[in-house]
Amino acid sequence: MVVVAYAMSARGPLMQCIELDDFKYFYHHRNAVDIKHVVKEAYRLMESTPKDIHPEKTLEDFKPLTVGQYPVFNKYPKFIVDYQVQERERIRHEEMEYMRQKHLSLEMQKETQKRQQEEEAWYRQQQLLLEAEDKRRKLIQDEEVKLVDQRKRLYAMNREVKLKELQLLDAARRKFLHFQKQQRESELKRLDDEVQRKALQRDQETETAMEEAEIRNLELQLQKKMFEQDLFREFATSSHHLRTEQDMHRKQSELEERIQEKLRDAERERQMEIRKTLQDGLAKSSQQNIEAWASNEYESRRRLQDLERETMSLQLAKRNAENRSLEKEVQDLMTKVQDRKDTETEVAHMELYEQKQDAAESGQRRLRLLEEEGYVAHEHGKSLTQDALYNLNNNSSRLGNTTLNSTKQSDMYQTLQTTTNSSGVSLERSGRAFDEKEIALLNEVRNLRQRLALENRSKRPPAVPCE
Repeated sequence: MVVVAYAMSARGPLMQCIELDDFKYFYHHRNAVDIKHVVKEAYRLMESTPKDIHPEKTLEDFKPLTVGQYPVFNKYPKFIVDYQVQERERIRHEEMEYMRQKHLSLEMQKETQKRQQEEEAWYRQQQLLLEAEDKRRKLIQDEEVKLVDQRKRLYAMNREVKLKELQLLDAARRKFLHFQKQQRESELKRLDDEVQRKALQRDQETETAMEEAEIRNLELQLQKKMFEQDLFREFATSSHHLRTEQDMHRKQSELEERIQEKLRDAERERQMEIRKTLQDGLAKSSQQNIEAWASNEYESRRRLQDLERETMSLQLAKRNAENRSLEKEVQDLMTKVQDRKDTETEVAHMELYEQKQDAAESGQRRLRLLEEEGYVAHEHGKSLTQDALYNLNNNSSRLGNTTLNSTKQSDMYQTLQTTTNSSGVSLERSGRAFDEKEIALLNEVRNLRQRLALENRSKRPPAVPCE
């Protein structure tokens, strides 16, 4: 009720407050009021306030003070307690600020004293520097005076030297003019001599030009003869080259014929060896069994005849194919030669190069055909030997099956197996010998071709006698 009475008594100042801070300041600070009026207003409010809103419900009854000591009273208004705490805190901060300012003032005083000492030392140093500078300036002035005196002496010496130089230059100029006069006189004499020499040189050049024209005519005639001689030499070399190529082609054809002859001889020898081995086997088997011998001989002869007919037909087919290829090559060569005669020299050389390539390819092809023919003959001989061995083994197995119970026939079967084994070994040996002969023939062919190529390279065209 007192707070309300206090606010009602201060109604005038509160009505003039506009901002919230003004209200807070009013209630947080002391204000001058009429205390009698405030107490009277508080009693009036106590009596006139209805009971349902009267604050006596929340407030306790008044109690008298205790005797001897004051009771514990902690129900002061919070804003008053906070205000006192804030005031104490403010005072403490002011004291700290005062101490800080005092410390700063002491520091500044020390700093000013230090600066004063430094300034005094700097002034003393500057005074010393000024004194030293004055001494140096005096020394420099003395040196400048000495330098001026020395320059005056140098100027006087330079003046004397220049006067001497002028005198020497005057003497040298006079001497040079005299020398120039003499040089011009000698130049005039030299020009007169040059005119005379040019006249003599003109006469000599005319004579030498006539002589050079005659020599040039002789050189042209000599070059003409040398050119004719070179043409004749080129013709001789080309003809010699053609002859060497013809000889090489002829030797190569002869070599191929010899190789074919050797291959035919080897084929005949192989066939004879095969026949001998077959006949030996058949003769040995005929001694054991006449019927088996007769049948085997008949079958072997019939097979041999078939094989001979096959080999003859294969050889004829190969020869016909070779003849056709050779005829075609000859026809192509004839057409190319006919075309070469009608074309120009450059085209003729190009076609000749192509013919050389074709000839080399045909030689390689013929060699491959010969090698293939030898390989086919070798395989054919192997097949014949295998067929013969197979027939002998079949015949021996039939004989063994028919005469299994008799010991005599078993002995004959063992002898037959030994004979077949020996015949097989002999056939294998003959086949290996034929292979070795064939390899030796091929190596000989390669060596002969290399030898012919080296001979053709080493040959030189015959020297043409100079006219």
